[in-house]
This record gives sequence, structure tokens and C-alpha cells, in this order.
Amino acid sequence: MSVLKFTLMILAIAGCWRPFSWTSLIKHALYNAYTLLIISFLYSFTFTQFMDLILNVDNPDDFASTLYTMLTMCVSCYKIFNMWMNHESVAALIQDLTAGLFKPLVPAEIEIRRKFDKMIQTYAICYTAMIVISCAGNVLLSLLTDFRERKLTFREWIPYDYSSYVMFCLTYTHQYLGVISSCFVNISCDSLIIGLLLHLCCQITILKYRLKNITNDRTILRDCVRHHHHIIKYAHAANARFSKIIAFQFVVSTFVVCSSLYQLTRMTLGAYQISLITYMSCILAQIFIYCWFGNKLKLTSLQLVDSIFELEWITLDNKIKKSLLIIMNRAMIPIEFISAYLLNVNLDSFVGLLKTSYSAYNLLVHVQEQ
Repeated sequence: MSVLKFTLMILAIAGCWRPFSWTSLIKHALYNAYTLLIISFLYSFTFTQFMDLILNVDNPDDFASTLYTMLTMCVSCYKIFNMWMNHESVAALIQDLTAGLFKPLVPAEIEIRRKFDKMIQTYAICYTAMIVISCAGNVLLSLLTDFRERKLTFREWIPYDYSSYVMFCLTYTHQYLGVISSCFVNISCDSLIIGLLLHLCCQITILKYRLKNITNDRTILRDCVRHHHHIIKYAHAANARFSKIIAFQFVVSTFVVCSSLYQLTRMTLGAYQISLITYMSCILAQIFIYCWFGNKLKLTSLQLVDSIFELEWITLDNKIKKSLLIIMNRAMIPIEFISAYLLNVNLDSFVGLLKTSYSAYNLLVHVQEQ
């Protein structure tokens, strides 16, 4: 049974994932060339924005204007590099979802998997649509305003004369190729993390079903104990693979929200402000989905204790009861994703991020007033 079809398709489009079916050397070379092209768009645009901060920016407004875009580009650069370098380990994580104890065995378990697969695809499609529509709206707005006035949408350091129409068009196109590539890299990596979180919830739900159908057969109980241990082990492996990405995203989101708020409060409402509001909303949605589904995994893992408690304990022998108590004792510790071993990925962290962003914004305003 295949999993994460839509997510893997978006990953392939973003240059982050070579499809499993592409096994020939020619296809490997072609896809690697495509990935390098995407990386060149991302890294070159990020570099020019960084150089603009170093060489050209001389006031807080220009600094904030360049910073929020550059930080997002930095996250995309890190994500695609991480996915490219760790392709094999991520592939192993995805393949583990369809093998061994994670493989659904009976029609009821297959239906549970099907429902979660549909849920993952729906969330991925909605998230993709939101980001793509926002990006398309930004491009259209820029074409109707900045492009007509022969003005670049984003600040960057340009070491050549782009006053001619051809050079301006090339520079303008380069900017948006970088931005669009960044959008798809973020969509794909975020959808993958969400998919893994929901598949862990799926496995816990399947484990609940298996425990409800337990009898005095110790073989079934042994498989349930191994399944629970494998879920915990898999969660730790997935968290280790993506914790740095999530941590980097948290830090960048804090700075981006702070920077965007600073710009919005210093400008009158116009086309640029509308695009900035849309951009900030996407950043907030991006970090919110991490926290929402991380919180869902935490609550689902804790519900396992209640499911075990609801079993027909009277009909079970003492050895099975003791084994179930051991599972309950371990299940009382929730399964959580932790970013860089410091911050739990849940709704409390999202609220903390908003508070930190607002505090940083107040500090920035205070410094500016001084």
C-alpha cells in the first residue's frame, strides 16, 4: 500500500525528492540536474539579499523589508539541502510505514489507514492551494504595479546595470523563480512533516483497535507491545530527522512576524501592505500546522491509556494484565516532536511564538523611538 502520494509528488516538483520509480542512471542524472537548478535559484537570490543587507541597507525600514524575505529564503535553502543530503534516511522512514508491524492486516485496519491517507491528502491540497494562491496573487499584483513601473519587487544587491528592458526582465524573472521555488520547497517539506505526524496518529489508532480485540492469546499481546515500541522508536527517528528544520522554522517565523508587524505599522494601506499581510498570514499558518498536528499526536498518544483501561480486564489472565499495565505506564508519557531538544511542537509553543514576536516588535519600536 503506497502512502503520501500527493506529498511525494509535490516534493518531486520542488526538487526535494527523486521518485522511487526513477531507478536508471539517466533519470538520476536528470533529476539531480533539476534539483541543482532549483538550488541555484534559491541560493543565488538568498545571496543577493544577504549582500544587500551588508552593503546597501542603512536604515531600519530597508533592513526589515529585506530581512523577512531573506529569512524565508534561508529556510528554503536549508530544507532542500537537508532533503537532498538525507534522501535515503527519509525514504526509509516512508517505506517503514507500509512494512512490518505498521502494515494493516485486516479490513478494519486498512480502513483506518485509508481514512488517514485521505485526511493527509486533503490537508496537503488545502495547504498547497493556500500558498499557491497567495504566491500567484503576489506575482499578479507585482506585474500590475512594480513591473509596469520598471521596478523590482524585492530588494537585492545587483552587481550589474539592469536599466535595459531585457536585463530588467531577466532580473525580475530571477527574483520570482527564487520565490516560487521557495514556496514549493516549503509546501513539500511542511506537508511531509504533517504526513508523518498523522501517520503516527494512524498507527496509534490501529494499535487501539488491536488492543480492543485482544484475548488471552499472548502472541497478540506480544505483537501489540512490539507495535507500541516501534511507534515510539519511529517517532524518535522522525523527530531526529526533522527537529532542526522545525527549530529553524520557529526562529525564522518569530523574526518574520516581528519584521512584518514593524513594516505594517509604519505604512499606509496599499498594494504592498496587502501582499505583506498575505505573506505574514502564510508564515503564521506554516508554523501553526506544525503545532496543531504535533499537539494532535500528543493527545492521541495519551488516549492510548484510556483505550487500554476500557478493555474487558476481568476476562484476561494476570500475566496479560501485568503486560498491559506496563504499556499503560509507558503510554502515560506522551509522544511529542521536539525542535532542537528545546521546544515542544504543540499549541502552547505557537502561543509562545506569538508572544515572543510581539515582544521583539515592541523592543524594535522602542529602539526606533529612542
